[in-house]
Amino acid sequence: MGKKIALGCLVVFLVVVVGGGYWGYTSFVKPVVSNIGSIQNSAQQINEKNNQIRNQSQYTPPRTGELTSSQVNNFVSVQQEIRRGLENVLSEFQEKYDELGQQWERRDPTFREMMNVGGDLLALYSNAKQVQVDAINNAGFSLEEYRFVQQSFYHALGVELFSYNIDQIARAAADGNININMEEFEAAQEQMREVPEKNRELVAPYADSAEDWLVFAWWGL
Repeated sequence: MGKKIALGCLVVFLVVVVGGGYWGYTSFVKPVVSNIGSIQNSAQQINEKNNQIRNQSQYTPPRTGELTSSQVNNFVSVQQEIRRGLENVLSEFQEKYDELGQQWERRDPTFREMMNVGGDLLALYSNAKQVQVDAINNAGFSLEEYRFVQQSFYHALGVELFSYNIDQIARAAADGNININMEEFEAAQEQMREVPEKNRELVAPYADSAEDWLVFAWWGL
């Protein structure tokens, strides 16, 4: 059964406000509330961009889990287009968080900093999302088919991706309630562990390039 975080957040909220007084409000509650608004706004922008994908049809993965050569070729084209479109964005992001990473080697990040990072990530992702949407449209993918091909592509290379992608998380965040069904998550993970030999053969020529593209998958692009 899926477990919602709303109740847990309410409990933490009450403990901090009642027990922490003004300190609890200024140090915990206020930054959380302000950042939740920012995160929900960014999540809504992600959803709006997903609605720009022309192919909105539902996609049912084949029972064999096999990719086609056309799917792999289209996926490769999308990755190449994303890389061209994000070179400057990646450099900017890298510089900012390299500096923060050096600070966090000497100390643990504060809760406020972690919330700010989350907001920055979603805002940055929202901007980068347009590049992905344009590339997906050029390839003719639906978002569901693209996610299936992405998961299958990397699993065939021995890389296991988290089956809950940022599009699902953004939809939940925009609604103000994140609900992860662990049974669905475990079933999806188990299904993706079976890698057809055909998939390994199709993706093998792109193994070297995939090392550069993998960061897009981690970003949820």
